[in-house]
Amino acid sequence: MKEHLLLYPNLVSVRKAKCTQKELAEYLGISQQEISRYERGEVKASIGYLRDVADYCNVSVDYILGRESKCQALLNEDEMQLLSIYELLTPENKAKLTERAQSLFDMQG
Repeated sequence: MKEHLLLYPNLVSVRKAKCTQKELAEYLGISQQEISRYERGEVKASIGYLRDVADYCNVSVDYILGRESKCQALLNEDEMQLLSIYELLTPENKAKLTERAQSLFDMQG
């Protein structure tokens, strides 16, 4: 792999977790060989390509670039809001919230 792949360290793993090169190529309307060249580091991926892969694989471009954790990349807006609120709670209230969440989950069946 070429050095410039260090610019987007999660590119291959993101794609492999979601689809094959062929499936992604069909979705994006490009050749499988082009995707292979990006993943081998033969050519630099454009920001448009990174954005399209991120959208298709439900992650952020920042995750592909290694700028955020996988956990952050996989959270939707509601989940991020809940996490933000949780982080502001006291340890006692965090424990209460965890108990309530477990109760709701148990009742859900």
